[in-house]
Amino acid sequence: MEKGYTVLRYFTYGIFILLLYILQGTPNLVLEVFGARPVFLIPAAFCIAAFEKQIPAMFFSLACGVLCDLSSTGVIGFFSFGLTFICFLEAMLFERYIVRNFLNTVLISFLGCTALLCLYFAIFVLPQDFEGGFYYFLRHYVSKILYTFVCTAPIYALNAFVCKIMKKNL
Repeated sequence: MEKGYTVLRYFTYGIFILLLYILQGTPNLVLEVFGARPVFLIPAAFCIAAFEKQIPAMFFSLACGVLCDLSSTGVIGFFSFGLTFICFLEAMLFERYIVRNFLNTVLISFLGCTALLCLYFAIFVLPQDFEGGFYYFLRHYVSKILYTFVCTAPIYALNAFVCKIMKKNL
């Protein structure tokens, strides 16, 4: 019986990831703040990793990373590797060392989102050597980081609801 719930939970995660990808990629559907829109798949990967073991967390974060790569630059690899690595560490930490709760998930999501988007800016945007790069970072990337971080709470709530429905111990 538990295997059926696991398969159903994984299927629900897949649908959830696809819906968030469509939501994040549809123009004028989500309000822009200072010219930035949230990247819903980053907190989704962190929230799924908070409730799953390392291997499922890696696969779902890899799927989120590939979709983020496709929607950002079309270059597969940066978000795929970054999200997979961070979510694997998160799932391992939750399983072995820290308590699995909302506050810890939000903290890891904020740190991971900030690290990924700042590193993305440093690797892909900054080398283009355009004038006003620091202003561009403050204007667009800080608001994108904060907007993405704020989206962690509702995504966590939906994920916790799915896990409770599927009779998984939290």
